Amino acid sequence: MSMFQSKKPFSAVTVTVENLTSESYEEEDLSGIPELVDVITLQATGPSEAARAIRKKLKYGNVHRQIRALVILDGLIQNAGERFQRTFVDEPLLERLRVCGTSDLSDVAVRNKCRELFRSWSQYAGRPGLDSLARLHRELPKRKQAVTQERSRVLRETEENPFVDDEQEAAAKAARDARNAPGPSSSTPASGSTFGHSSTKSSSGSSAFFGSSRDKKKEKEKDKAKGKRKPFNLEAEKEQMKSVIADSSIAATNLMNALQSINREVERISENQTAVERFEACKLLRRKVLRYVHHVEEEQWLGGLLHANDELVHALMSFEQFDRSIDADSDSDDELAEQAHLYRMATIKGKEAMAKAASQSPTASQPPDLSELNISTPVHAAPPRPPPMSKPHSNPPPQPPRPVAAPQDEEDEDDPFGDSHALETPMHERDQPKW
Repeated sequence: MSMFQSKKPFSAVTVTVENLTSESYEEEDLSGIPELVDVITLQATGPSEAARAIRKKLKYGNVHRQIRALVILDGLIQNAGERFQRTFVDEPLLERLRVCGTSDLSDVAVRNKCRELFRSWSQYAGRPGLDSLARLHRELPKRKQAVTQERSRVLRETEENPFVDDEQEAAAKAARDARNAPGPSSSTPASGSTFGHSSTKSSSGSSAFFGSSRDKKKEKEKDKAKGKRKPFNLEAEKEQMKSVIADSSIAATNLMNALQSINREVERISENQTAVERFEACKLLRRKVLRYVHHVEEEQWLGGLLHANDELVHALMSFEQFDRSIDADSDSDDELAEQAHLYRMATIKGKEAMAKAASQSPTASQPPDLSELNISTPVHAAPPRPPPMSKPHSNPPPQPPRPVAAPQDEEDEDDPFGDSHALETPMHERDQPKW
């Protein structure tokens, strides 16, 4: 990347997309498309910035914002003109659409909307700029670095030592909590110690959850040395096994609900305490499930255990994938996300500051009290001006007399065309025009 390359544009196009994808608009509302088209056509970078802003909504937005982004994208394709169609499509946007339409981590409503649009976009085959969109219905993600089970650190961590007895694991956990919480007043921070480590501003982000297993390795070595592992008794473990299977399904569902409720545009997954607590519960339950899977051979129990393990694996990997989305996605080199987050966080903090100031000073928004204001005349005030003197009433000036019309000249009796020589109309022709 060149050192003279400027940052990605962040103008009215991004702000308009931000407003149109908010919850104040219905999912299929197209009323804001003309305004967005006008904003895009005003600048040369409008199509590329609009595509980038829509891609970020598909990547970080909740379900409503993702569907809104898809609706806006389809509206722009149909109404923004040929210039937009030729220049807005780029590989990062296409890759994000492939991921949203095929990934199991995408919401069902988002996947269905993508497939609906992919089928409708197939009509653009052969059109310049839109041919790549027409092929989306038969393409899979190309460069997405998905977190597989072999690469997942959380799965490796839960598989390291699944045979630790429940009593020993509980005792070790209680000892660690006792060391981290010296007094009753610090019990609350100690319970979130794992959460505190996860929110450090490091490049790995959530490495505190998936790494640092030295203590567990030491416990494993101690158990091997002692060789005091309690033998497995199926009859005695049946009730506990039923409880673990049921708790696993509930815990996995709760974790997925927590992940879907988090707004990733303003909050990171590993910084949400509820999601972290449910994540840790799923990790503990998976160790128990794997321990039962190792010992149980009866099909009536093995099927339920494997199903519970699949649910826990899906929930744990979803947490890891969503929390590592900036590193794992193919379009992570874009700087617009940082700018959009700064803009959004500044707006939210500004609103919170104004609300806090208004709550602390309830009279700030009211008009000032002017009851004690003294507006009396000072002691050395100037004397009042005397009233103006009334002018004497005067009669209006007389109007000049109208000029008298000059008398007409008398007719000459010798003038043969004078009026005195006019003849009257005969009696029998009085109803006819006069001569």
